[in-house]
Amino acid sequence: MLPKFTLAPELLSSLVVTLILAILFIHIGKKVQETDPLTRPKGIVLVAETGIKMMYDYMKGLMPRKFEKNYYPYFTMLFAFLVVSNLWGLLGFEAPTTNYSITFALAFITFILIQWNSIKHNGVWPYVKDKIWPPTNLIGMVSPLLSLSIRIFANLLSGSFIMSLLYAATSALVKFLVHIPFNFIGPIVAPVLHLYFDVFSGVIQALVFVTLSSILIAIENPDEE
Repeated sequence: MLPKFTLAPELLSSLVVTLILAILFIHIGKKVQETDPLTRPKGIVLVAETGIKMMYDYMKGLMPRKFEKNYYPYFTMLFAFLVVSNLWGLLGFEAPTTNYSITFALAFITFILIQWNSIKHNGVWPYVKDKIWPPTNLIGMVSPLLSLSIRIFANLLSGSFIMSLLYAATSALVKFLVHIPFNFIGPIVAPVLHLYFDVFSGVIQALVFVTLSSILIAIENPDEE
């Protein structure tokens, strides 16, 4: 008997979000190629260029210019993925970032980049020596992996729990007061909380993840000047 294979809703959502962003960015890339560089951009090209410029200006305050070629594009894409993933729950689907395996995978990429930059700046032997002695340094090495992954996961998951409890409570209240199965109170009360837990908190947590990741990487390989 073949083992039963199931795909978690959050993982499916992450694949859909990735596909949507890939199609969108390919479309934007083609639009940029077709745009005359001597004319003022408009439409989706203007939005894309404005967003990228804002992220690059922000990253310049966090990481030295030597990281611009490889890391600025990565963190810009990561921010876009996290924002869309965090807002995905507004469409009625499971937000990818409410699955710890996804946030752990993203944090693990940051963890690998931290170690790589530390080795690149200090050398292999000084890196190994610094990490294994005293042994407590191993805790400091692993702590960014846990703190980054748990921070965004816990914030998004707690927001989802609170909203689920709100809908359940308002539904029970409607049944108790007017004895009808339609929850008309929830859609009235929920938008304000959705604005905070899904929109505001989702964007802030994406920005925090990118900010902490970039700072932790830059610390391990500081500018020599």
